[in-house]
Amino acid sequence: MGDGAFKGARVEAEHSVESHERHLGVGGKFALGVVGLSLWMLLMTATYFHTWFEKLTGLLVASMAVYTVYILPRWVPAVRAFVGLPGI
Repeated sequence: MGDGAFKGARVEAEHSVESHERHLGVGGKFALGVVGLSLWMLLMTATYFHTWFEKLTGLLVASMAVYTVYILPRWVPAVRAFVGLPGI
């Protein structure tokens, strides 16, 4: 400390809720707004411009891709060597 006193982390961590700064500034709120609008546009595009067959096949293809990239390499070493897996 500046006055030479020794204070542990517990003393310094005792702050009131009012003293915390806001976690999201203007930029964070703007980014969340852009993400929200993007998701809304994706939902509306899927709802109004695609048939049920296209929606179903898109869901199946996306599910297979997620399974192939994220789940399958954990148990199959040959796929892990080709795709790669962080930390393993």
